[in-house]
Amino acid sequence: MKMEEANEIARFLGAPISEVLVHSGVSIDLDQQSTSILLAAIIDERGIMEKLADPKPLPQAVIERAQASITVHGNSRIIGAQIRALTGPLSVMDDAVVLFRHSDSVDPAAIGVLSICRTRDGEQFFGKVERARKTGEAHVICATGEARDVLLEAATPVLVMIP
Repeated sequence: MKMEEANEIARFLGAPISEVLVHSGVSIDLDQQSTSILLAAIIDERGIMEKLADPKPLPQAVIERAQASITVHGNSRIIGAQIRALTGPLSVMDDAVVLFRHSDSVDPAAIGVLSICRTRDGEQFFGKVERARKTGEAHVICATGEARDVLLEAATPVLVMIP
């Protein structure tokens, strides 16, 4: 959709252009700037990731703080998750935003670093993949410090964490 088309539709509907753009698939942040990075999940104090029912665009100011990592990887498939932990080991990172790429497989770059992991049964969590096999068997250290042997469907490294 071109901006002039969006303007015409907004005028016809009597709606703000930002609303028309959101419904056309373009994300708008709080400063009315377009962005393709959505805050799509939260990470709780146990490191478990839960999808938000209504993903929200990240403010441009947050994106600008991570621009170097975004530029290197491109931002079309980057996702944001906010840490919400009042207690436990993640409490020092409460309110931080974690940016990562979407992945449908175990990215080799996820081995040995903080990553977003998804098991074959659909659980998503924040942890460090110690080792992983091509068959999906993996040894992961969770945010709580617990070591787990899991069957991974996907793992992608954290690109940047914004306090």
